[in-house]
Amino acid sequence: MAIMATTDTFLLGISTSLFIAGLAALISFYLISIGIYRLYFHPLAKYPGPILNRISPIPLSYQLIRGRLPFYVKQLHDIYGPVVRLTPTELTFNSEKSWKDIYGSRPGHQNFHKDPVHVGSIQTVPGVVTITMAGDADHARQRRALSHAFSTKALLEQEYLIRNYVDVFRDKMNEFASTGQVCNIADWFSYTTFDIIGHLSLGEPFGCLTSSDLRFWVPVISESIKAGAIEQASRRLATTGSKLQNLFLKIFAPTELRDQRRKHLEYSREKILRRIQQTGTNQHRDFLYYLMNQKDKDNLNQDEIIVNGALFIIAGSETTGSFMAGLFNHLLRPENRNVLDKLVAEIRGAFKSDDEITYEELVKLPWLTAVLEEGLRIFPSAPIGFTRSVPAGGDSVDGHFLPAGTTVSTCMWAATHTEDNFKDPYEFRPERWLDKTNATDKLGASNPFSLGPRGCIGRNLSYMEQRLITAKLLWHNDVAMTNDESWAEWTPRNDHENMQVFTNWIKAPLNVRLSPRNI
Repeated sequence: MAIMATTDTFLLGISTSLFIAGLAALISFYLISIGIYRLYFHPLAKYPGPILNRISPIPLSYQLIRGRLPFYVKQLHDIYGPVVRLTPTELTFNSEKSWKDIYGSRPGHQNFHKDPVHVGSIQTVPGVVTITMAGDADHARQRRALSHAFSTKALLEQEYLIRNYVDVFRDKMNEFASTGQVCNIADWFSYTTFDIIGHLSLGEPFGCLTSSDLRFWVPVISESIKAGAIEQASRRLATTGSKLQNLFLKIFAPTELRDQRRKHLEYSREKILRRIQQTGTNQHRDFLYYLMNQKDKDNLNQDEIIVNGALFIIAGSETTGSFMAGLFNHLLRPENRNVLDKLVAEIRGAFKSDDEITYEELVKLPWLTAVLEEGLRIFPSAPIGFTRSVPAGGDSVDGHFLPAGTTVSTCMWAATHTEDNFKDPYEFRPERWLDKTNATDKLGASNPFSLGPRGCIGRNLSYMEQRLITAKLLWHNDVAMTNDESWAEWTPRNDHENMQVFTNWIKAPLNVRLSPRNI
């Protein structure tokens, strides 16, 4: 009996071992088959890219999680050319034409929708989407309602308010100049844009320029954007809503990080509801005024007003604030001293007093305009590629016919930092935007606000802020580097090797010294 029991145990062990070996072989065969299909028989098999990218979304997701995705994509374009296969189902482009094909409106073509993998920065509200996440019908309805608030006429009506906040920023910079104290100007740019968008959106000041009470909200915005980017990475690795995706989220985006999106929505909801309750008494023409006074069928419901208001606060503060820090990071470096000197001379030569500095006059300054356009090219606030999905029936991008469902994008960093589009792409050269005979640069390859029906609705506001902040700062003060650690963090070397991007830049401090100009 003992011998029989031993034999049964032995045979059971063999059976278990054979089962495990067989299962492992089956899984291996399955994975190898998928790899072979994706490499040689998939509809996108002919497009170049690293082998691992062509068979798996893991390399792309890894770069997204570590905050280096746009620079990684740029490196791949340097190796493989103008179209690269990023994942088994995704292609990235860097050409001027691809911008128009993916994001523009072409006669006889359907619009490319947001890809399902895309995640917004706003906490999800069931049944409600922001203008950036809406489908075509909802997007068109929301944009019609919102366009009144962002029209040139509405912004010019609000210029006095924007100038008031820029003047507070100016006064704070003058204080730093008079004391000689080092100034982390990156934070002050953010406080300024945050206060402006708060008042424009909600009709009440946030007061970050004058008080520390709400400054905690500024990093919450940055963390909200980061959490959304990491959730996007998890969607690439696992089915949305699955246990595996939730596991990835817990690993790469801890609860406290993901909680920032909820906090931002809660803070925004509280202030927006208070503003809605003031509809009959508060006639300040902020963005909500225009939304709440729409009388046609394009009216937004209350939840849509709340989520879009929360979106305005993110999109209208962090983007311009980050850009302004990046712009001055370039302007103040020794190699660009001639650019700065020429800019200062133009601004100070154009105005005899601070009161003369208006948006209407600033748009007439050609060098300022060129400096801003070059800044947006070399340091775009969102250097990534916004993913779109090829519509039913397939469509062409940059001469390549692609099957329906293919994920496509034009990577802003890759498009603006390649010799194929710009001569000396890593050099800060504003004159490229002034030369009407410029045949070496494809200026249309730089689209910092995207383009087409889903282009940034707030671009005019951003340009107004950029011009006023830059002009007021440089008209009053000389600004210089401090040569401390903050400038090492901001080095442009190796595609800003010390910085991260999660849709937008994660900013380090940027310390400067200011001194009053000699008049």
